[in-house]
Amino acid sequence: MRSNERGDVYRLVFELTARATDVPYEEFLDELVEGLAAHYHADVARVHVGATSQATASADPEGKVSALEPSDRGRFDTLDAILAEEVRRDGVLRTALDMDGGQEIVNFLARSLQTPETFAFPLIARGKAFGAITLYLRDAYPFEEADVRGLQAIGNVLYAATNKAGTSGGGRAAVPVTSNQLREYQDTLERVGRILEELKFLTDAKSVLLIDHEGEFISKHGDESKFSTTDFSSVVASGFAASRRLAGFYGAPGPHSIAHEGENESVFVVEVAKRAILAVVYTGHAAPGLITRWAAAAAGRLESHYDKLTEVRVT
Repeated sequence: MRSNERGDVYRLVFELTARATDVPYEEFLDELVEGLAAHYHADVARVHVGATSQATASADPEGKVSALEPSDRGRFDTLDAILAEEVRRDGVLRTALDMDGGQEIVNFLARSLQTPETFAFPLIARGKAFGAITLYLRDAYPFEEADVRGLQAIGNVLYAATNKAGTSGGGRAAVPVTSNQLREYQDTLERVGRILEELKFLTDAKSVLLIDHEGEFISKHGDESKFSTTDFSSVVASGFAASRRLAGFYGAPGPHSIAHEGENESVFVVEVAKRAILAVVYTGHAAPGLITRWAAAAAGRLESHYDKLTEVRVT
């Protein structure tokens, strides 16, 4: 597995998955963590699927964990499991500093593994976190917008593999999606990303998100929010559904778009393909008229891509 350019992890994920279509599930996970470790130059990379106390797969390229004294190795495994579980529980990106006793933990990792930077990403599918990826790095924050899309794609692929796979020899499950599907999904995700980025630029929005009607986060461009992306997606979808239901009580077809205005930030929501929602988060200096116009145009362009996105996603 070659190491890709920073911010291009989604290509790594799909290249790996396309080659791993017929690979046993456990072997696929091993190749995944090895690829992530190589891509981010991580000393340790781990994948946690479900609420387990041990990592489902782990990469330790230089053998730093295996070289630890048993007591330190046990402490590291415990810290890693706690960090992954916190991320799985609420779907929010965390670092070691975010844990109770964070500075002490950071000092321990720097002393024992020489990895001062630790990041845990949630694995999300169907709007919920079901696992985590933990990365122990020597460098500062190396992630860009493309990394968010790539790590989201990992969640979709792993969820499909763990919940819809058949069983192959030895009781192992094979990844149940085809190479052509994955390549097409990658191309579609890139096109969707360009539409969202263009919308963010045209509207001067803080961020734009594409969300499934059931509250499942699909893609995002823009700044991070103080709110969890998972929670935000769920609330936006619920609010949109409630407005449609309320309109139905009075015999109206229901709105195709809704605006929520706040003191510092506002949200404009418009329907996409009758099955998804485009949310534009903007501040007071943005022009609401332009946001309405450009968001409606973007929703129309996204409609032609939505079916392609859902072909590989779990429904």
